[in-house]
Amino acid sequence: MFRFRFEQILNYRKILEEQVMQEFSEQVRDLDGEKEHLRSLRSQKETLLAELMRKQAGTLSATEISLYFDYLKRLREREVAQIILIADKEKALELKREELVEAVKRRKIMEILKQKKLENYWKEWNHRESVELNEQGIMRFLKRYGDEKTDHNL
Repeated sequence: MFRFRFEQILNYRKILEEQVMQEFSEQVRDLDGEKEHLRSLRSQKETLLAELMRKQAGTLSATEISLYFDYLKRLREREVAQIILIADKEKALELKREELVEAVKRRKIMEILKQKKLENYWKEWNHRESVELNEQGIMRFLKRYGDEKTDHNL
């Protein structure tokens, strides 16, 4: 029966890979959420600008214009902060991707080693089986023809 002596290490590496993959997936979902938030901010800004342009056709007081510009300024600041946050999350995601690639490599190395050990095991098993069958054949041959020789000598 084949037993891979590094099976525990292989299992451990599989578990690590799954954990890193789960963390990677969470970071991807988080990054997607942040990008969606940025799209929302930009949409709010576009809507506000369109509303301001529409109202400029009528009469706007200086106070209303000031309020619009203050709100636009805050939206721009939030947009810039969101862009920086997304850039940071993308860097973290890239590091996690590299960690995942490394975890996959480590697992694959162990799986390749296991496969080679299994192939060697079957080669040795087939060789032993062949030797045993040859010995059995020789024994049968000697038993069959060895008895005939002793009978002829009598």
